[in-house]
Amino acid sequence: MMHTAPNAEASSARRPWTARSERGAIAAEFALLIPAFLLLIFGMVQLGLTYQRQEAVHAAAREGARIASLPSSTTATSCARAGNTLTGTNFTGTPNCTVVGDCSAGSTSVVVTIDVDNEIEIPFFGNRTVTLTGRGEFRCE
Repeated sequence: MMHTAPNAEASSARRPWTARSERGAIAAEFALLIPAFLLLIFGMVQLGLTYQRQEAVHAAAREGARIASLPSSTTATSCARAGNTLTGTNFTGTPNCTVVGDCSAGSTSVVVTIDVDNEIEIPFFGNRTVTLTGRGEFRCE
């Protein structure tokens, strides 16, 4: 008596119901998972954009502090320079600049702080506004 391997065509012919019933299950699983997947993707994109904007605010504060550390600078010039550094970065509100210390008045250092509103938009989750803060400190020259 000789044993032979089962024929692949014969085994698929015996189970025709498997392929048809799987289609509905796959569609249902896809319908359940796609909103969570899209939320994850859009959340990661918005997190990356927010991080980039946070770094831009820190760079602007450092630039403003660098200008404020010069003996001939004023609060207006350092804040204007910090604002110009943020040109091209999309924010919801206008930057608020604060300078603490004055090199011409004998301070040893200056601190520039910038606050700006940033809107985070994630589909299915809603919009949220957060305040990004950057701080830069330099010694007076």
